Amino acid sequence: MFNRITKKLLGIVPDYAYLPLAFMFFINLVTYYGTRLLTDHFKHYDISVSLDSRLPFWPVFIIPYLFAFLQWTVGFIVISRNSKAYCYKVISGEILSKLIVCLIFVLFPTTVFRNEICGQDFCSRIVALIYAIDAPTNLFPSIHCLESYICMRTALEMKNVSRNYKVTMIVTGLLVFMSTLLVKQHVVLDVLGAVVVAETGRFIAEFIIAHPLRRKKAGREYEY
Repeated sequence: MFNRITKKLLGIVPDYAYLPLAFMFFINLVTYYGTRLLTDHFKHYDISVSLDSRLPFWPVFIIPYLFAFLQWTVGFIVISRNSKAYCYKVISGEILSKLIVCLIFVLFPTTVFRNEICGQDFCSRIVALIYAIDAPTNLFPSIHCLESYICMRTALEMKNVSRNYKVTMIVTGLLVFMSTLLVKQHVVLDVLGAVVVAETGRFIAEFIIAHPLRRKKAGREYEY
């Protein structure tokens, strides 16, 4: 019984995707946590703009903020199952993006002003917990938004996924973007920076992975 369950769980992701996904997860840990070992005592910059101070603090948006982890899990499973070539291209772009983020975190560390949590409702308590375990550093660009953007971008791009999947990924991604701002975990430039860095990593991966594959296919259409 246990073996059957294990095989079904392992079968969710194709064999060729295990190593790339594991390496992607490792790079994420190094980027988010490893860089703090270097930058804890660095000067951190506040890059908030006037719009950030006008945005309200809405603790209820901690729900889509946390729901992002489920979005990423589903998104990368679907990406990995699409095709080997597409999986390698997207994950390569994600890793390259994360390496760019790693460099920015070290060269230009940022911080953010956080609201004092006064409410005692469920969402306020969760926000207070997140604040307690997650230091206001390593913010520009937002990894939260970067991962959600990749899930949205690929959902729009893939041809073999349903319309419901596309809509779900887009709506969820936009809610994640909003949540980072409305629970004051990030500022506007963090969100914009995430999109730019994600596209930059994707652009580089296009030439490293996808472009050679197109040439190898000798003119045949390269579809996802």
